[in-house]
Amino acid sequence: MDKRTRELFEVTLSETQSRVLASTADGISVEIVEHLGEADFGQIVKISETLVDNFGQNARFNRNSVKKYFNYPKTLPFVIRYKGEIEGFIVGVPLEYFSKESWAQCDENLSQNNTVYTYAYIVRKERRVLGLSKILKRVYQNTLKRRGYKYITGHVMQGVTANFTRNYYIVRQFDNWNNTGFTFEYYRSALK
Repeated sequence: MDKRTRELFEVTLSETQSRVLASTADGISVEIVEHLGEADFGQIVKISETLVDNFGQNARFNRNSVKKYFNYPKTLPFVIRYKGEIEGFIVGVPLEYFSKESWAQCDENLSQNNTVYTYAYIVRKERRVLGLSKILKRVYQNTLKRRGYKYITGHVMQGVTANFTRNYYIVRQFDNWNNTGFTFEYYRSALK
């Protein structure tokens, strides 16, 4: 690769590459991120700070976790933007990605290639009144369904599943999940 091509390639990599999956006239868009650019790393980390209050400093995304989970096509990272700014994200990961994790062994769908684990789902608190959480979740689930997945799973704090609007099944509870001091429920929900 000559110097000019390399420079163009480096500039391209510093910008986010994504596909808009849904948008509204008032400036809301949901995108699947194929490459997270350098400028958007900071926004993802800042949004993840919401997790620190409940789960401690280790819950905050950092450069390594952003690279690991914003790793399309191995993962399915979605962002929601409002007037061009990232206001939240949801990261889905095919369950098989976690095949070596002990918690994944309790899922009968492991190795069936039909389940996506919802690794992270965060929208800035001050933007939730705009309905961004609901829009992001709906686009996420519809995209997974179109890709042939049948189920979504994830870990949430005990009791959170009671607020779910769709049918779910608690597969197992985990006390002191990842040393948070909290009991988490591992749930499964069918994509209908």
